[in-house]
Amino acid sequence: MSTAATFQLPSGLEVVKLLGSGAKSHIWLVRQASDGKHYAMKRVVREEGEDYRFLAQTINEYQIACLLNHPNIRKIHKMDKIRSMFATREVRLMMEFCDGHTLRDKPPLSVGMAVGVYREVGLALAYMNDRGIVHADMKPRNIIVGQNGAIKVIDLGQSCEMGTIKKRIQGTPDFIAPEQVRRRPLDARTDVYNFGASLYWTVVGKPVPSCLPRGDSLSLPGREPFPDPAEVNPAVPPPLNKLVMDCVQQNPSDRPTSVREVVEQLGFIKNRFFPQSDSVSASREPLPANNPQQHNLVNVRCTGCKKIHLAPADIIGKAVACKNCGHVFIAAAVNDQSESPV
Repeated sequence: MSTAATFQLPSGLEVVKLLGSGAKSHIWLVRQASDGKHYAMKRVVREEGEDYRFLAQTINEYQIACLLNHPNIRKIHKMDKIRSMFATREVRLMMEFCDGHTLRDKPPLSVGMAVGVYREVGLALAYMNDRGIVHADMKPRNIIVGQNGAIKVIDLGQSCEMGTIKKRIQGTPDFIAPEQVRRRPLDARTDVYNFGASLYWTVVGKPVPSCLPRGDSLSLPGREPFPDPAEVNPAVPPPLNKLVMDCVQQNPSDRPTSVREVVEQLGFIKNRFFPQSDSVSASREPLPANNPQQHNLVNVRCTGCKKIHLAPADIIGKAVACKNCGHVFIAAAVNDQSESPV
């Protein structure tokens, strides 16, 4: 892996720390010395011949970002190509620094918060679609919730024009749409599927079964049956349950026609069922440890490991993660005093 000592920055920039790494990329937090402003710098270095596609994807990300200006889409300020002889060996993107966490790392604590977050994500995707662009890789890891509550859609590397037929299968297995697997033309309904599969994962805790071939098989399998969100999470109201399942229909013609249509339905659901929920994503943190100094505490039992936990009373009815086994369940008060809370 590259380190801060293995590459040079333009004068006036200094490396703060490594933020994360991908297949062939590293993202660094850098600081502008003149004003102290922070940026996220993505470095993609070509080490082997086949790595060229990662450079191309990074260049595509910059080109797409230049066409967009939306508060829920991460901005990319600059691209630098570094050459060796006559070939590009490295591409760097200077991006907006989003100080927060991805939904994959810290999902929303409640269904109401998830609806608020995904409504803002949907606004960003609808904006892209209105301009003839498909994101094509929407997933919880590509949604950042900032410390200030700002929602940002990131990673435009696989984004493309409506109607594009990719030369190879691109997408993330748990969220990829059937037409992406079959290399058919992509349109707004592709983003609808990716979006719906992401929302399903967020409220259920498990992905929609993938339609990618298994093992070395070249044939596309039929999708395995899977439960509706409300069957797993009782906090999911019927309209949201139907909307999510409509979004992940295998046939694009059976899905909502646009992300904007989905956003409108999410707005109705939020106002009807979750009027008090903030769009800011509270992290699904483990339940708190027993603390006699806390007030308004109740006992809740994990439906996975059956352990009883002491928790704030306002957590009742929300999806939480057991600090003992990690199982996600809907918190309900119990009166069982046969064992001490953990």
